Amino acid sequence: MLIKFGLPILAAAALGFGAATTVILKPEDQLTTAPNPPATATLGPDTVAGLGEFQSPGESIAVGASLSGIVKSVYVVAGGAVRRGEPLFAVDDRELRAELDLKRQMLATAEARLERLRAGTRPEDLPPAQARVEAARIAVERTQDQLSRAESLGLRGAMSDEELRGRSFAHRVAQTELLEAQATLARLEAGTWAPDIAVAERERDQASAEVRKIETEIERLTVRSPTDATVLRIDVREGEFVQAGESVRPPVVLGRSGGLEVRVQVDEEDASRVRPGAPAEGFVRGRDRARVALEFIRVEPRVVPKTSITGSTTERVDTRVLFVVYRVVGSPERVYAGQKLDVFIKAGAE
Repeated sequence: MLIKFGLPILAAAALGFGAATTVILKPEDQLTTAPNPPATATLGPDTVAGLGEFQSPGESIAVGASLSGIVKSVYVVAGGAVRRGEPLFAVDDRELRAELDLKRQMLATAEARLERLRAGTRPEDLPPAQARVEAARIAVERTQDQLSRAESLGLRGAMSDEELRGRSFAHRVAQTELLEAQATLARLEAGTWAPDIAVAERERDQASAEVRKIETEIERLTVRSPTDATVLRIDVREGEFVQAGESVRPPVVLGRSGGLEVRVQVDEEDASRVRPGAPAEGFVRGRDRARVALEFIRVEPRVVPKTSITGSTTERVDTRVLFVVYRVVGSPERVYAGQKLDVFIKAGAE
């Protein structure tokens, strides 16, 4: 009896308890406000949405090093202002300065050689040369006399032909030595040859050019600001090695002085809906979603692969985009270069 009626009664009671508990403990539907609601355009329903990024006027300037080396000084700090031509950082220049000293010594030697040639013949060099000419003339006269007597003896058979020829050769050697001494004296009296001065001048100019080259390279070791700008980022420290040429992380990034601009990327599917001069507005990403008024500057007439990713699950990484540049109207607070914002562009506006 207990099994026949008790189990069904117990099961029905358990079912009723479960149903009552479910009804009593069911959570009530509550509407909550999203902590970071999406931006809503105020330009109307027909708009083109794009991802914008604050940037300095004319885009950022990635400043690199002209020559590789160890950084010896950094002269700026992030956020600071620099004027055109002011130093940003400097690379160790000791090796080049040592080479500069050597080149300057070579230049001084070349200049001294040129001055010596321009001065011409020293007055003290003429008397010895004249004396050598006179000595050579006397030697010619002596050998001529010896040859004449030998020829007279040879006619009488008192001197062999071999000795006669020897005296003839000695006379010819004396004549040659006289010609050589006379030529040397004539060269000294004529002074420095013009082509020799020209060669010395070219050597002087070459040494001077090498000095200027080293001085220029030393100047290039101090990297200077190309324009009036604000320092956006510094990625170099004293004692670090900096590589010349293009770098993934440039040592210093500058932004030109002036109001901020917004560079907007529009998907290529919507590119045809964007018109030059179309009004736009932006909403800074964050909890307050501050609205930023924008003024059209230009459309960059080239669709390029997308490089800035938002992280959205529906975003395609193979998208190509069109860039539109706007000027920020006014001076919004707490807005920085590189910060993202959602931009809405009025479609079809002229």
